[in-house]
Amino acid sequence: MTKEVWMRSTDTTRPPAASLGRTPRRRTPGPAGLLLLATPLLAAGCLLGACSGRVTPTRPAAPAPQTRATPSPAGTGTAGPAKRRHLVAQAVVPEITWFATPDTDAPRGQLANPNREGVPLVFAVEERRARWLLVQLPVRPNGSRGWLRAEDTRVTETPYDLQVDRSTHRLTVLRDGAVIARLPVGIGTGGTPTPSGRFYLTELLRPADPSGPWGPYAFGLSGFSDVITQFNGANGIIGLHGTNRPDLVGTDASHGCIRLRNADIEKLAGILPIGTPISIRG
Repeated sequence: MTKEVWMRSTDTTRPPAASLGRTPRRRTPGPAGLLLLATPLLAAGCLLGACSGRVTPTRPAAPAPQTRATPSPAGTGTAGPAKRRHLVAQAVVPEITWFATPDTDAPRGQLANPNREGVPLVFAVEERRARWLLVQLPVRPNGSRGWLRAEDTRVTETPYDLQVDRSTHRLTVLRDGAVIARLPVGIGTGGTPTPSGRFYLTELLRPADPSGPWGPYAFGLSGFSDVITQFNGANGIIGLHGTNRPDLVGTDASHGCIRLRNADIEKLAGILPIGTPISIRG
């Protein structure tokens, strides 16, 4: 099992936690008695939406304001290291339209904002042009991308990046390209593996019972299980969450979710903005 390591952070500018969108008003009955206040996630090691109880959307840290590299003190003649930031687009229209190519009038699809569970839409931005954004789409199949009109979104930044190595059961947390934590994780079994690829955090939920199978917090990812398309009414969304089985962290034990010890997911819930990228490999 990978030993937990939290580095000393030099971040003194992290904004306070803030909502990326309005609080959902509508409560939708979910599978197995779950009252959904946001998109169903993977539960019990597992695909979210399978647990009983209630979940509530919480307020993750807001994306960091746009910044530039800070110049070094006068007289040195050199600039400080550039900050490594990732762009995040939040939808600001009731329905977001995406296109296969920019500068076209032929849409490929639409996504409701917020979605039917009341969750505001955010996207990880891969390319930014004057009037267009190439983004990752939180839809099947994994790896889907599309172009959005820039005017339909509000663009911010996140300094964080997550890297999961399935072969070592380790999650590495980076801020501006510097490692601030290495944490042990549990992943999917051989029959229900955690998918590989580049994804991002789409939402943050707080289960009503912090001692339950999700632990105190659960992030939803933009990725889906490669083998489970329906799970007690949910559609196989991958989650990053706590657990009531810390003894299984560091093993292959879930239906595809990434499990963390509760103390670690609590720390991440306090710093990670929605839209933070996460890569899964190994």
